[in-house]
Amino acid sequence: MRSKVGEKYITNEGYKIEIIEYFSFANCTIRFEDDTKLNNVRFDHIKNGSIRNPFHKSVIGVGYLGEGTYKTKEKGKMTSAYNTWCKMLERCYSEKFRIKYPTYKDVTVCEKWHNFQNFAKWFEENYVEGFHLDKDILCKNCKIYSPETCCFVPQEINNLFTVRSNYRGDYPIGILKRGSMFHCRINKTERIFIGSFHTVEEAFQAYKKAKESYIKEIANKYKLKIIEACYKVLINYKIKIND
Repeated sequence: MRSKVGEKYITNEGYKIEIIEYFSFANCTIRFEDDTKLNNVRFDHIKNGSIRNPFHKSVIGVGYLGEGTYKTKEKGKMTSAYNTWCKMLERCYSEKFRIKYPTYKDVTVCEKWHNFQNFAKWFEENYVEGFHLDKDILCKNCKIYSPETCCFVPQEINNLFTVRSNYRGDYPIGILKRGSMFHCRINKTERIFIGSFHTVEEAFQAYKKAKESYIKEIANKYKLKIIEACYKVLINYKIKIND
């Protein structure tokens, strides 16, 4: 039988590949034109072009799967790591998403995490079931997703820092003017009225005290479930009038 070593093909992604070792129909070694090698490749997959370059930027033109042990699916279902990774990239690089949510206009993902294998390793080491990926607590007003700026937190902690700018009006966060008085309130599981004051400054100080106290309360509630760095940020968090 003629050796297939040296035969060249083009994948469906447009990459040139060459068979450099042929052990059997189900076990070939191929090399991409960028010198990336793949082992244990089926010959029929080579012929039909279905071989995928692990460094092909297949997710929003930015993310690639990389070489490693972390999978995108298990038992036919998308893994939590892959789902989280794809959604993170979508928030940062999908034009449609950025138009809908302009606060993500300048947000990016660190280059290391463009590789799914790197993100999945960090995910495996840090993920807590039911928690959400957050980039703003460890680094306030952060514009980049990275191992240094991200952590997993419960929705209750995420909600602490949700700012609905469209409903804010002309006054500091938590402040609403009614007649000649300034009312302040905070959101817990429901909206809590704090009091009415003659000046914006008085109202804000009341809001600040109540909000910081509530953040400490929630921090202590989850102290044993969140990472220490996150807990320290929350327990020492200070509300500013321009937040």
